[in-house]
Amino acid sequence: MFFLLPLVGVAVGAAVGALVTHASGEKDRQSAEHHRKVANDLTNKFSNLEKRYNEYAGKSKSQIDELTKQHALDEAEKDLLRLAIRLQQSLYMLMWDIDNKPTYDALIDFEQAVEATNRVLSELDEETIQIPNKYFSRNLTRVKRREKLAETKQKKMESSSAA
Repeated sequence: MFFLLPLVGVAVGAAVGALVTHASGEKDRQSAEHHRKVANDLTNKFSNLEKRYNEYAGKSKSQIDELTKQHALDEAEKDLLRLAIRLQQSLYMLMWDIDNKPTYDALIDFEQAVEATNRVLSELDEETIQIPNKYFSRNLTRVKRREKLAETKQKKMESSSAA
């Protein structure tokens, strides 16, 4: 009977070991199941966050593109306004020159410059430059008088040199 006692101890130990192993295995399975649930939950949350991030990134990219286009249009408009101001300044200088010494070519150049400036101003939806017709007719009359005066002086010089 003594010799059966160690065998009974081994059998009881094996049974207890099997129960403990089974219990710890069940605990590991429950823990693994919990970790899987947490991992799936985190993966779903990450996917949702990534989806929202991509939506916001797309929206912000389109907003940035729109703002960039608007900025480019604003810069182009500023450039056109600067050009219109320079053209107007040139017109003032040309008017001053015409008032000092009117010539037919200067009047033609002035008329073309006014038309070019008005095209730019029209594109900007700004008020165009209005030059009265009297300005051209008055200065054309002055040009003709200057030409007649120069012709008369020339004839006087020729007649005084011939004499």
